[in-house]
Amino acid sequence: MLGYDVVIIGAGASGLFCALTAARKGLSVAVIDHNNQSGKKLKVTGGGRCNFGNTRVGPENFISENPRFCVSAISRFGPLAFKEFLEENGLRSVEENHGQMFCREGAVAVADLLETLCRAAGVCFFMGVRIKNIERNGDFRVTHPGGTIPGKKLVVAAGGLAWPQVGSSCFGYGVAENFGLQLVEPRPALTPLTMGSNWALSSLSGLSLPVRVSCGGQSFEEAMLFTHKGLSGPAILQISNYWQPGKPIQVDLSPGRPVDEALAEARTTKSQVKTVVARLLPSRLAAAVVPPELSAKPVAQLRKEEAAMLARRIGNWEVTPKELDGYKKAEVTGGGVDTRGLSSKTMESLSCPGLFFIGEIVDVTGHLGGYNLHWAWASAHAAGQAL
Repeated sequence: MLGYDVVIIGAGASGLFCALTAARKGLSVAVIDHNNQSGKKLKVTGGGRCNFGNTRVGPENFISENPRFCVSAISRFGPLAFKEFLEENGLRSVEENHGQMFCREGAVAVADLLETLCRAAGVCFFMGVRIKNIERNGDFRVTHPGGTIPGKKLVVAAGGLAWPQVGSSCFGYGVAENFGLQLVEPRPALTPLTMGSNWALSSLSGLSLPVRVSCGGQSFEEAMLFTHKGLSGPAILQISNYWQPGKPIQVDLSPGRPVDEALAEARTTKSQVKTVVARLLPSRLAAAVVPPELSAKPVAQLRKEEAAMLARRIGNWEVTPKELDGYKKAEVTGGGVDTRGLSSKTMESLSCPGLFFIGEIVDVTGHLGGYNLHWAWASAHAAGQAL
């Protein structure tokens, strides 16, 4: 059987973009995936809108045991590079809050475009294929129930463990270990935080408000959502990447207006505590935060220690989560293939030339807001250029 120049495992965002990059250089490329359709996870990203990147991309937006590993790839594939790629191919984009860029035609259009361009460039797809074994004897040989697919080079773009409902698996990690690479222990990332069965504020489920949440020396000011199990929303997903079990998080429930300032202003009026707090917080949350014995008390009669207690409860509410909500709710997987075993310029294994790892499977995790898809494109581009 004639082999391919490149065999890519995974037909997701990074695998498709790497395949296109390599095929446009004139290389013969095969893409293998256990799903029956390409881009399955990509098609549902951003709520189906595809938050494909961010205008503010920088190394500070990524988490890794080697924080500088991402620098080479993202500097060579800048914040607007994928936007320009989409526009060159007839898809439009829109910029929203915090620099987030979305495709106007939606995520399915992005995934379909990548597959269409790959096929036009000569990429061969092997979909719905379960890989039985990968070995190397000169070339790589990928064995499946229907035969063997040989390739001079192998790119693993198999993703991580997040979103098992769309076919995510640990397959790629096994490939890495079989070829001698080390792993940073995978973990759910960008995920809600759960508070256990006795979550005192479960009755607030569905309530959302802007907050500033802090943990591990990091802070994010975005929306927070109360759920029946704990806390979610963009601010919580962001801070989940930095939270460690047993540690508390601090939440400023009124980042736009300090509660001590509001109480000080109300001391010259007849306002009750519940009235002042209700101006800062949604009514259900205000009722949960203010102790019943203080609710109807005039602000002018508050003792110094009572005012300080209210300021802490609202401006520095501290709560200790029980655990991360898990891979089903996680946007991405943290950890993965240890970057110390890879070239930051090419994504190639330092110990096994010809073997590449790209995308989510690598120990590079982006913040919420398009950064993880940008890493998929940038790492795929880096590898594709080097193949």
